[in-house]
Amino acid sequence: MDQKTELKNTFLEEYSSAVLLKGMGKVKSSVILLSKALFALCDYLIFTKYSLLPKNHGERFRILELKEKEIYVLVDSVWAKYTETYSHPSGEEAYKILNKAILEIAKNGSIDSEIKEMVEK
Repeated sequence: MDQKTELKNTFLEEYSSAVLLKGMGKVKSSVILLSKALFALCDYLIFTKYSLLPKNHGERFRILELKEKEIYVLVDSVWAKYTETYSHPSGEEAYKILNKAILEIAKNGSIDSEIKEMVEK
């Protein structure tokens, strides 16, 4: 499997699992997976457009800041919600904020139609 497909499949699995867990009332686990899905989507976009694969959050943020300023601002604004999941209970607000960021990024023309369809459900 090529890298682009692997990144797409990672996003699809993490996102669908987050939605499933939320439906089961497992909000904290859902928020953690939604955070991972957000970063997988960013990596998919970066790889698709620039053939780069970030090795960590810092590199991901630097690439976004240089090449995708609007997405950088969006992801940076939800970063605190992601890090809060390390030590605090996650709630509906965090889920909504992360999901809204994913919906915004999915509007990018470089995002695969299967991803767009999943997040628009």
